[in-house]
Amino acid sequence: MFKSRFCTFFYTCIILIGVQGCGILSFNSQDRTVSEAWDDSTIRLKLSQDFLLHDSGLLDGIESLVYQKDVLLVGSVPNEEMKREAEKIAKQVSGVNKVWNEISVGVEYFTDYISDGITEKKIKANLILDDKIKIENYTIRVFKGILYVLGSASDPEELKRLKYYVDQFSLRDAKYFVKFSPKDKKI
Repeated sequence: MFKSRFCTFFYTCIILIGVQGCGILSFNSQDRTVSEAWDDSTIRLKLSQDFLLHDSGLLDGIESLVYQKDVLLVGSVPNEEMKREAEKIAKQVSGVNKVWNEISVGVEYFTDYISDGITEKKIKANLILDDKIKIENYTIRVFKGILYVLGSASDPEELKRLKYYVDQFSLRDAKYFVKFSPKDKKI
């Protein structure tokens, strides 16, 4: 009995550490609990599944960023109808509080994809080096030259520092979907 419970506990820990190492979940000094991070991951996986399995097959170019059950949709679809359909699907997922639809209508070119990826990695590298910014509390994506930031800042000064780093890059725009977290929240 003890051995069985220990094995279950051990394997659960290994899986969580592995998932955390893959970047799916990160619990280090976040402003959300393990349970909240799990809920966000569950919502993100459900959205990815729903978009991939949609009848049209045209929604697989959409990425959902999720933080504290708020969803930010980015990507591209061929027409306005698909954009509305993606938002409708996101709003129907259990547990979702709010949906921001930043999906663009049109085509994403491979060169844009590469350029956006490089810019995104450079921005993240700069933010990681600043110990006054809790990068774990943000989800950052660059799409078609526009930076999207979803997450939680500890105070206005942290958000100001983040924006300072972002301003060092040539972006078409930067859009922030950032809340301020309570200082006394227990993790």
